[in-house]
Amino acid sequence: MKQTRQTLIARLRDQHDEESWETFAQIYRRYIYVVIRRMNLSHSEAEDLVQEILFKVWNKLPELNYNPHKARFRTWLSTVIKNHVISYIRSSQSHSNKLSKAAEEMNETYSDHEIDEIIRKEWENYISNMAMERIKKSFPGQALKVFEMSLEGKSVAEIAETLNLKENSVYKSKNRVKARLIEEISLLRSDLE
Repeated sequence: MKQTRQTLIARLRDQHDEESWETFAQIYRRYIYVVIRRMNLSHSEAEDLVQEILFKVWNKLPELNYNPHKARFRTWLSTVIKNHVISYIRSSQSHSNKLSKAAEEMNETYSDHEIDEIIRKEWENYISNMAMERIKKSFPGQALKVFEMSLEGKSVAEIAETLNLKENSVYKSKNRVKARLIEEISLLRSDLE
């Protein structure tokens, strides 16, 4: 990512900077959607809420007094997501005597702490998947396959036999990919959180 999170946030304060807004939406849209779906809302509800949340963020960013030393941007965004979804569910309840299945399950199933935990886990998955996609280009050959097989619980001996490699090569490939993945996750965290 060429522009840092802070630079992007600063550019987003100018609501006429469409390129920055598109970059922001591209980075965070899927994450917001997945979090909403994990809260048992339907696909169409999630799609609508993603748009509403992105619009809310767009409106709030110019007044956001962001200080990365006090809090992560992700914390602020997570709060916006959580509050908007809870408001949506409450307004759904007040407009209808019948609760939708999702609203009912959400109220009965998730406490604020559990919602925060869903958001945290989805963020970790989102960052890990994004990091994996970004490092794939760096590893030609079987290195990625070695790493993926190790994640599936295969032993070094099994991997070596399956891929016709020496066990030492399996160790080296696995450790190279793992080190690069950890590095990329760290970079993404510093850039996006």
